[in-house]
Amino acid sequence: MIKKLLHIILILTNILLVVAIVLSYLSSYISPEKFWFLPFFGLGFPYFALGNLFFLIYWIIRKRKFYFLSLIVLISGSVYLNDFVQINLSSDTKPQSAKIMSYNVRLFDLYSWSDKMESKNSIFKLLKKEAPNIICFQEFYNDISDEFITLDSILTISDTKFYHDEYTFDMHDTYYFGIATVSTYPIVNKGKIRFENTNNICIFTDIKINDDTIRVYNNHLQSIHFKKEDYSIIDSIEQIGKKDVAQVKNIFNKIKDASAIRAEQVEAISNHIKMSPYPVFVCGDFNDTPISYTYKKMSEGLIDAFAESGNGIGSTHNSKIPFLRIDFILHSPQISTSGFEIIECNYSDHFPISCHFEIEKKNK
Repeated sequence: MIKKLLHIILILTNILLVVAIVLSYLSSYISPEKFWFLPFFGLGFPYFALGNLFFLIYWIIRKRKFYFLSLIVLISGSVYLNDFVQINLSSDTKPQSAKIMSYNVRLFDLYSWSDKMESKNSIFKLLKKEAPNIICFQEFYNDISDEFITLDSILTISDTKFYHDEYTFDMHDTYYFGIATVSTYPIVNKGKIRFENTNNICIFTDIKINDDTIRVYNNHLQSIHFKKEDYSIIDSIEQIGKKDVAQVKNIFNKIKDASAIRAEQVEAISNHIKMSPYPVFVCGDFNDTPISYTYKKMSEGLIDAFAESGNGIGSTHNSKIPFLRIDFILHSPQISTSGFEIIECNYSDHFPISCHFEIEKKNK
């Protein structure tokens, strides 16, 4: 009797995991403005995939036909697995290629969240070592006093003479919060896409590289605005008690609201990208994973640099949550990339990502 009950529980659990992973696939195609619950299934995709892999192996060992359930959904979604894990045997950088980086610097640790007073200087040292030609910063901070110098230091340290900065909030006309793109190559045009009722923003920068021009989109899409106590709950999710239920509900509501807002933002950006007269890079902190409406819409017609030349697990968020890839470098087919890298360092709550690139020459 117990054995039969356990067998039924296993089958039902397998079915639930199959339904869950199918819903995660759908979350890429259906806007969260229509079905608010789908983004949660997208976030759970890596775990649903592991669960189905477990049952696939389990039923094969037990020689039961139920393994077809998990086999079908895993094969159907195999393309999504490449968004989280990559094995590229030939990812060497080309000697004449340029380098682009995207980095959410969390205001250079202005408020000492990490209790590391040297975080800002450590970021500067990293930039000097990596020497990217183009850097897209999110959660950028700059002031015009001598208290916390950032922009001038970056331009000097990284040999980037050209910059495009936009600020969505300032204090006393001295302390500025926003986003910035810096470049060793000349900037020939600048623009921005603003969103209502938020400090998140997208900027686009036209950059002249020899005889070619590219447009670089630097994005910081709608933040979830987690607080310190929210991260504490997430980091200890397995130890949640009754008193934490309200906090968990609050976290769910934040994710739900932010997902719907990002859907609006990505529609505006995607339409703008399609009108670009130049090949594009689309970089930044999307605050969403590859299994999401945001990523699907933003990446239309573009190539993911991680998929093209990355290696290993694509986690870009510096937290205890595995498989959380929310920072991206996407590009037009006219651009080829190599040597994609996630640089694991503890100077921000995001890891910087970078790759080398070349603009393919047109046949004359």
